[in-house]
Amino acid sequence: MIIKMRGSSGFTLAELLVATFVLVVGVLSALLFFSNAMNATQYAGDVTEATSHGEYVLEEMKTRTTLANIAGTNWSAWVTGESIYSLPGESITVAITNAQANPLDIDLDVSWTRKSRTNNVSLRTRITK
Repeated sequence: MIIKMRGSSGFTLAELLVATFVLVVGVLSALLFFSNAMNATQYAGDVTEATSHGEYVLEEMKTRTTLANIAGTNWSAWVTGESIYSLPGESITVAITNAQANPLDIDLDVSWTRKSRTNNVSLRTRITK
């Protein structure tokens, strides 16, 4: 004999466990989404800053009067003197393919390390005088 109580409504333990599980999965998914969004935003800011630093060096190259002056400059020392490093573990390297050529083919790499991950932005240009 099954006795039914009139007007009794409520949730069974199984329903409560399922509802709790769904809620926890939803909250964890939202937290993961926001965490990934924050990391992506930080990476995008780092790329923008690294590109700006590289462009700063290239703009300085454009102010030089001769290609020989550009090719003869120690750009690593110049960058260190300008104190433009602001990213963690940042380094800027400049490579000129052929210092005697006109135009000069210039490869500039900006590297930095964040959260044990090395990142890199490469810029390539030609300068003619």
